[in-house]
Amino acid sequence: MESVILFVAIFLMLLGVIFIIAAGTQNLITGAVLITLSAVLMVFIYRSRKIEASKPTLVTQNFNVTMSGSGQMEKKELKCRSCGAPLSDDNLKVVQGGVIMTCPYCGTISSLEESPKW
Repeated sequence: MESVILFVAIFLMLLGVIFIIAAGTQNLITGAVLITLSAVLMVFIYRSRKIEASKPTLVTQNFNVTMSGSGQMEKKELKCRSCGAPLSDDNLKVVQGGVIMTCPYCGTISSLEESPKW
């Protein structure tokens, strides 16, 4: 619908320019009316697109998740990278979105990284 209105507006503008170029009193008035009419149609299209763009749109996505194995989580024992000493939950600290491990035996500070599962 908007594309048809835009086509008509452009056509009317070009026709108005032709009438103005042809000059003459009657042609000048007709050209001005046609250009004004095309400007009104373009403003209408602009406003309708702006109103449509301000409305929220709902985006839906479907995806399938498959799990291999039993689906049970298992706890792994953390060890220091330097001395191999076991680390507990008390030795972990979250800093700026990352997990930092501090070894209570040798004082080594390292970050905990998780490898991707795929």
